Amino acid sequence: MAVTTSWDPFDRALHVDPYDVWKTLRDHAPVYRNDEYDFYALTRYQDVLDASLDTATYSSAHGITIDTITPEPWPPPAMMIMTDPPQHTPMRKMVNRTFTPRRMNQLTDRVRSLCDGYLDPFVGAGSMDYVTDFSMKLPVMVISSMLGFPEEDHDQLRRWSDAALHRDEGRPEANEHSQQSMANLLAYYADQVAQRRREPRDDMLSDLMATEIVELDGTTRLLDDGEAVAYMALINVAGNETVARLLGWAALTLAEHPEQRALLVEDPSLTPNAVDELLRYDAPSPVQGRWTTRAVMVHGVEIPAGSKVALVTGSAGRDERQYRNPDRFDVLRPNLHHVSFGHGAHYCLGAALARLEGRIALEETLARFPDWHAERDMVEWVHTSTVRGPASVPITY
Repeated sequence: MAVTTSWDPFDRALHVDPYDVWKTLRDHAPVYRNDEYDFYALTRYQDVLDASLDTATYSSAHGITIDTITPEPWPPPAMMIMTDPPQHTPMRKMVNRTFTPRRMNQLTDRVRSLCDGYLDPFVGAGSMDYVTDFSMKLPVMVISSMLGFPEEDHDQLRRWSDAALHRDEGRPEANEHSQQSMANLLAYYADQVAQRRREPRDDMLSDLMATEIVELDGTTRLLDDGEAVAYMALINVAGNETVARLLGWAALTLAEHPEQRALLVEDPSLTPNAVDELLRYDAPSPVQGRWTTRAVMVHGVEIPAGSKVALVTGSAGRDERQYRNPDRFDVLRPNLHHVSFGHGAHYCLGAALARLEGRIALEETLARFPDWHAERDMVEWVHTSTVRGPASVPITY
């Protein structure tokens, strides 16, 4: 009997549950070809890992989502995530120097304080929407605070970033509202850069603009305005969306696995591992786009030079070749080594921040609400080309 292998990354039903399809691809078409959208897909853990490490073959310079990859590299000022080594390396080193332990330590109290402010009003209320009342508010407040944006602007920035990533059903391209929202974000970032040029502050944006880039030839320079805007877009939009979805998954997954939630209530020291298990189990950013610079053979299939390739990190997290019982959610799972933050040169810049926010948010949630219920058929979902997860998770407790 022939096995049907087909995956449409813009199929909204598969935004809810793609795992049977991804397993079919792993087993029967580990190098999958989609003619409609003109891309290949790698779905097994080792293949995704290998491709992530091979930036010389699988380039990010043409775009990082299937719907935005172009035959020519994106022109400057491109986000750092859309450059490859060796050009990528000086930029990465420069940004790493701004994600300092001091800034992370400063954020710990800020994250906990924000959790208190968002969660305390719902103690005793009996119900809340964990996403709209909490998880989609927390990360944008944290990142915007870190960058130095005024608090009164944070909710508007979140609305713009949510809209900028939205995709209509059956259409991979951004609609007019999405395009306008991205334009609004970029205009806001440009204004913030102009303000820091006039008067630097004690915030991450000012640090970025004052930190020297050491070029490959040894010369040094500072970011220009366009590069500073690109960095803000990367840090603010990417960090906002992914953490919001991670926490949305936490609310839903822990409701569906009360025995696992009970382990975290009994022993909060398990929470850091639970965050990584959540990232493996339902990756908030499950598909990364690449462009092949040369022809490459994978499992006997040639992927030609100049091809779009989807690295399906969400599928890699459920690969039974890497994990025992991969469809089982287990907060005690050892040796996670997931690829949900990517790997190699493009390993997620905000991984430490995401883990910090995830850990504190779960600790504070479980301290107040050790038991809750959620109905999957009541959940609403985001529909984008980059992130996957709940847009709304009503819970009762």
